[in-house]
Amino acid sequence: MKRPSLVAIFAHPDDEAFGPAGTIAKYAQDHEIYLICATRGEAGENFLDDTTRSIGEIREQELRASAKLLGVKQVFLLDYEDGSLCNNKYHDIAGKVKTILDAIRPEILLTYELRGVSGHLDHVAMAMITYFLFYKLPYTKKMISYVTMREVTDELRDYFIYVPHGFRRERVDEVVDVKEFWELKKQAIAQHTSQKLDVSRMLESMNKFPKEEYFLVHKKPIPNL
Repeated sequence: MKRPSLVAIFAHPDDEAFGPAGTIAKYAQDHEIYLICATRGEAGENFLDDTTRSIGEIREQELRASAKLLGVKQVFLLDYEDGSLCNNKYHDIAGKVKTILDAIRPEILLTYELRGVSGHLDHVAMAMITYFLFYKLPYTKKMISYVTMREVTDELRDYFIYVPHGFRRERVDEVVDVKEFWELKKQAIAQHTSQKLDVSRMLESMNKFPKEEYFLVHKKPIPNL
């Protein structure tokens, strides 16, 4: 019997690990997991002493290593330039994502919430595209969008130009207990060694908060009969 499937849709390598890695690993126990990444993260800094490969090549390899740890069956890269996911590309990106989804026909989609968690415009673009497709595709039944808590975003005020306020617990639809996958999540984060500063910041902050991940849940309305 075919297992149900989930497709996670993100903008950059490391979005899967810094975000809902524990939930991805948890779903991988009884779902086929696929991951779509719009860029290779070429705008990221490179803290490795490696001049033989481009940062895009390095980050792709890091993404694939992280995804393998989390139980992802296949990674799809769309080859858009990091930082370029703007309005005039929305329909082109949506078309490429739809082609992949049509081949898989997943029941569940996973992405970031509409403000992109951190306010990163590439994150916002991929979240908007995922929302758009979810409501159009006949086979998708549920979408979960990853959010962060207010106490987490308060720590990012000096890191990003704009960080949307995190969510209060009462506004979250689903809390996923990921204690069983916490060390695996750390291992997935650690795969992104070229992003050393972000990795160290993330691993340090993980010690301060509950071993949980938080989501808004979207389901399609039942049609009137």
